Amino acid sequence: MSELSERELLLLSNYLYIDECTQYGTVGEFLDSTRNSAGNISYDKVSGLGLGGCMTTEEGCDLLHEMDISSDEFKNLTVTRSIDEGGIRALCFAASGDDSNATVVFRGTGGSYEAWADNIRGEYMPDTKMQKLADDFVRYDCGIYDNITVSGHSKGGNMSQFVTVTNPDRVQRCVSFDGQGFGRNSISAYKPQMREVSGRIKSISAHNDYVNILLGCIAGECVYVKNIRNDAVGRHSSYSLLKSCEFDEEGNISNTCGQDLLTAVLAGDIAKTVALIDRLPEKGNVSVSELLASGTAALLSDEFDNEYEKSRALEAASGVGNYVTALFGLKSEEPYDLSIVTDSVYIDVNGLGNALIKFRSVHEAMVKISDRLLELRHMLNYKAASRLAVDMILKRQESVLKSEEGKLLLFIKALEDITCLYTSCENELVTCINEAVIV
Repeated sequence: MSELSERELLLLSNYLYIDECTQYGTVGEFLDSTRNSAGNISYDKVSGLGLGGCMTTEEGCDLLHEMDISSDEFKNLTVTRSIDEGGIRALCFAASGDDSNATVVFRGTGGSYEAWADNIRGEYMPDTKMQKLADDFVRYDCGIYDNITVSGHSKGGNMSQFVTVTNPDRVQRCVSFDGQGFGRNSISAYKPQMREVSGRIKSISAHNDYVNILLGCIAGECVYVKNIRNDAVGRHSSYSLLKSCEFDEEGNISNTCGQDLLTAVLAGDIAKTVALIDRLPEKGNVSVSELLASGTAALLSDEFDNEYEKSRALEAASGVGNYVTALFGLKSEEPYDLSIVTDSVYIDVNGLGNALIKFRSVHEAMVKISDRLLELRHMLNYKAASRLAVDMILKRQESVLKSEEGKLLLFIKALEDITCLYTSCENELVTCINEAVIV
């Protein structure tokens, strides 16, 4: 089997978000099962396949069409091994009769509570439960192959990087799409192995994706693609990444760009926050990360077992409370000053408020300038020969101002949302810790 192109790996990474993808022997057989009587991809059949990754039925149809126009070699790929349990889904593809070469693709985080929590636990664990399952799959289930390419989107990209580190004699190439990095303890535990395989790992992400910036990057090459979407879902959509990419004749991505500026700033803020959490003494990062994991998982999972989520949150909050009381030698029935901890890990909300005031002032000034420019266009006594040229110049300046006004408004709105969200989360965290300590 020849090495799959980046386009083909991204197609398969999208394909893994279809629940029924494990039911058929070859990619071509799966595609045939979705056709109507005219031989085209059927909308009705695709709607019943169980589409994940926030794909709509229309996007699912388009994905399968993109796969359908791919090479015969691609469509003849056979699923030889599979796993769909413990929060992970992975398929091993190989050409018929080839016992040496294979491609293993991991799906991104599923909708389960534990899967989302596993993402956060990577901050303090050298290897998480799901990463170990991924390693077992490559090491044992796919053990007959000695030349493996691994890939996947989001958490799937993270797991593909992890198995590259733990199976250097077997995995020769890794292409991660929007995949997050690794925590300090993981990088410390696997430092020699990560250094050895770094050159085999390529990270490809949307320029405004907010997941690949999490934790430490170990990829030898990181590239970004200008994303066609800027909404919350689209910024981390595997399908959106596929549609944003342009490919050369070999099927590899050709339209790389720089990372989005605001996303780069956010990455720096996240790195500082993680560094502060890591510096908490006596494994404080474990307690805090577990609390973050419970909140994140409850928010993002599609499971609605409120009692389970509540019990996990209380358990995590209790862990933080016990950590604080033990750290400062307090008894659980005694009051304590929570600011001792929170003052060292915080966002300057007052500073954000002052920045918002200044940005609003700038925006108001821009609006006034724009209004005056419009008045000027109406007031000027043009000469016939210059009227058109002057009017075009003024209109162009108006357009530029309007565009910048819109960008500034979006930035102000984002800053307001961040401030409100942080303040709300901080208040909830304080309440949870206080309740846990009182109990």
